[in-house]
Amino acid sequence: MRPLCEFVSSEILPGVRALIAKKMMEDHGITQSKAAELLDTTQPTISHYKRDLRGRKVSILKQHPPLMEMIDSIAKRIMSGEISPKQTGAEFCSICRYMQKNGLIPEGCKISE
Repeated sequence: MRPLCEFVSSEILPGVRALIAKKMMEDHGITQSKAAELLDTTQPTISHYKRDLRGRKVSILKQHPPLMEMIDSIAKRIMSGEISPKQTGAEFCSICRYMQKNGLIPEGCKISE
């Protein structure tokens, strides 16, 4: 049985970050380097997101409008400076909690204690 955080960090988080990065670059015209800085990651990672080489679980997220609203809100709040790069982790946890509450995470995953 895979611990929940392991599943989320390998399967869900890259998709969330990819959507946020794409949203910031498309809606706000920022560079990959700036997106990387704002998401506390590297430019090559953002490049992979942009080319759909990472974050392939995006389709799961796109099927749920409330998740997409959360992702849009996070992107806007990062761009406005309301969320710092170091605070994005807590935002990602809120997405994880939502997904768990709504049965969007496979049953084989559990919260590790």
